[in-house]
Amino acid sequence: MKFIFGAGGTGGHITPALALADELVRHKHNVLFLGNRQSIEETLCASAGYPFRQIKVQKLHRSLKPENMLVPFYLLGSVITAVNIMKKEKPQAVICTGGFVAGPVAISAALLKIPLFFHESNSYPGLVTRKMAKWINTIFISFENSRKYLRRAKLVNYGIPLRQITNKDQKPFELNSLGLKNDKPTLIVSGGSQGSVAINTVVNQAISDILSLGYQIIWQTGKISYERFSAKHQGREGVYIFAFSPDLPKMLSQCSLAITRAGAMTIAELEENRLPAILIPLPTAAENHQYYNALSQQEKGVAVLLEQSKLTPFSLVENIKKITENLEYYRNKLASLPPNQAAQKIIEYILNYLNSKEEEEC
Repeated sequence: MKFIFGAGGTGGHITPALALADELVRHKHNVLFLGNRQSIEETLCASAGYPFRQIKVQKLHRSLKPENMLVPFYLLGSVITAVNIMKKEKPQAVICTGGFVAGPVAISAALLKIPLFFHESNSYPGLVTRKMAKWINTIFISFENSRKYLRRAKLVNYGIPLRQITNKDQKPFELNSLGLKNDKPTLIVSGGSQGSVAINTVVNQAISDILSLGYQIIWQTGKISYERFSAKHQGREGVYIFAFSPDLPKMLSQCSLAITRAGAMTIAELEENRLPAILIPLPTAAENHQYYNALSQQEKGVAVLLEQSKLTPFSLVENIKKITENLEYYRNKLASLPPNQAAQKIIEYILNYLNSKEEEEC
């Protein structure tokens, strides 16, 4: 069978799609991605070795911007392009994972009456997911809170698909490769690939207090802030500071506590590594979805929500102490979470649906 994916705009939308594509390929099916030219989705698909076709999609800005006037024209053009691609490729189903790229892909599938499935990573569903809900066969959600925003849709909660490391011979990541100690409690700070000036500024002010609590620190500053903060702390004992590294997910497996944003993929990786966290939602995230993601994790007992407006050196250190003093509680809550089998379960569900439909038509 052939499947077309609509995913793009951010890594948080593309990575789950790649995980689902990996699973389909393991089942000997074919996949094709649609997305913007010279985009993050094109780059990541090329890196993963997946075929990619270009459509021209314009993001709808939440604020009043002149570019928004072009959105209807780009949308129409991208729908026409996607429809023509689907007519030629004849996919058995279309899978979207949110973001503005998913819009024209989903509309095209609905127009052609091709089975349409969505994966929604965030607690508060994105605009495309909400608007297209009644035309979607099944929406796979990641947070139970999503149900109250998608009351009329068919929902299944399997969590967030993660790409699996297939190299069994790969050695575990070692902290001493960073100049740190393998046997010392380690706190990781990350504000995303671009970093976070707000988080970095407060960590910079609180770093001596954090070190005095017995932690060593892995600190991903992002490219924008790297020079500013590395000049102050490069070479400091117990601190490894860097702009960005593809090894960041591997580092998580060796840490005791995380200070990070509350993107859906970040949360999935924290759960996968059974890592308690202080979650500081990005206040400018669309629909404030990171706040709801973090709130859901706090309610599950696996993280603490600390809003950026309340982020100070004192509040950060107090929350580090809170988790440290109750570390066993957080670890037990994380240990009770089921293993991540989202990709396998979602693809099994979709294939069963399509096979049943095929049998009915015969």
